[in-house]
Amino acid sequence: MNLLLVEDEPELGRQVAVWMNDAGHPLHWEKTGTQALASLRQQSWDVVILDVGLPDMDGFSLVQKLRRDGVRTPVLFLTARAEVSDRVRGLAAGGDDYLTKPFAFEELLARLEALNRRANNHVPTHRRLGKCRLDFVRRRVSCGPESVELQPREWCLLEVLMNHEGRVLPKKFLLEQVWDIHFDPGTNVVDAMVCRLRRKLEMPGSGVLIETIRGKGYVFKTLA
Repeated sequence: MNLLLVEDEPELGRQVAVWMNDAGHPLHWEKTGTQALASLRQQSWDVVILDVGLPDMDGFSLVQKLRRDGVRTPVLFLTARAEVSDRVRGLAAGGDDYLTKPFAFEELLARLEALNRRANNHVPTHRRLGKCRLDFVRRRVSCGPESVELQPREWCLLEVLMNHEGRVLPKKFLLEQVWDIHFDPGTNVVDAMVCRLRRKLEMPGSGVLIETIRGKGYVFKTLA
């Protein structure tokens, strides 16, 4: 799992980061609601671990903002607020689970894995692409404040490239997969389309690269 922790208490944040790292789950840590919102709008996470008592906004309000923005990333509240009214408020705001402090690491991990399994049973609408966010519904790639929409053929080409990331794909293969052309048309249609897609994807800091291998084809790469 790729986790986002939003927690302003230094020792607890450090300990959760160590636990998750030992369990094999990368964790990014933000300490304020504002930082968390920016992070969630810039890239995708599998599950968010969210404190309620943040210095600049409460976790309930943060989740409400996310849901209004269409972000469906599962959220687990991890908080000292143990009243029934708090639990109800958290779930009503759009949270997916609620765990109170103090807690056992094993229980936290089990709940996170359950949320991730539940989310993966649904057809994904977004995924991370390098350091960008790929929107399957709008066929759009967003990287920070920059956002570009892809035409149907560009989208089809991107899907083929992503499905074969790291492999050299000859032009003949791309012609067959993207255009359903099984002969050499004697045009540079593949080169032109790759060039157009490259201009849209390789924005500064995107972490996306379509490399030309002279005489062989193209290689699609993403950088974490």
